[in-house]
Amino acid sequence: MSRMSIEERRAQIVDAAMSIAIREGVEAVTVRGVAAEAGISLGTVHYCFEDKDAMLRAMGHSVALVASDPVRMALDPTQDLYTIAHAAADGLWQGLTPRRHMRLLTFEFATAGSRNRALRPVARAHLEQTWAMTQGILDQLSEIAGITYSMDTPFLARIVAGYIDGIEIAWLVQQDDEATIRSFHALADYVLSLVVHPDGAVPGPVEPAEAS
Repeated sequence: MSRMSIEERRAQIVDAAMSIAIREGVEAVTVRGVAAEAGISLGTVHYCFEDKDAMLRAMGHSVALVASDPVRMALDPTQDLYTIAHAAADGLWQGLTPRRHMRLLTFEFATAGSRNRALRPVARAHLEQTWAMTQGILDQLSEIAGITYSMDTPFLARIVAGYIDGIEIAWLVQQDDEATIRSFHALADYVLSLVVHPDGAVPGPVEPAEAS
């Protein structure tokens, strides 16, 4: 069997940590438990991660990446702004349903951090990663479409991420697919309402582009 690179070993450890967190909760994740889950030594875990917090931060980053991937894949630069924004809304929905356990982990990070002071820095880091990834998507949309927003992007990213969390929590509890899809598309329309075009024009009600 070939030796794993440190990147591969870190990914293995993060996967093991996520398995424990999904099964037992974030607060149940320990270095010893992760080593046992991955079938590796404690020394290997410590070689790859300075401490438990570093391992949890990597896990949080992985969770945020998984959540943002379907949206990034929807940002097709050949499409018009309206189509791209609503494709991103579809990406949010398509990424939610098969990854329910991953979204639960996102909220587990927040609740664990609010309950456990020792985990608060990790929860804060995960929150900041989520905001940064949301801003990255907004920036990518801005670059593709050649537009800006009437609100500073870091603050808009916080608002958008908060909307997404609320929509997803409601779906996890209610399982109302139709309301969730409508909510994601309403969020897309909200972002479009804040678009400023290169000539300084701010759109009114957003309508899909007409076919030429």
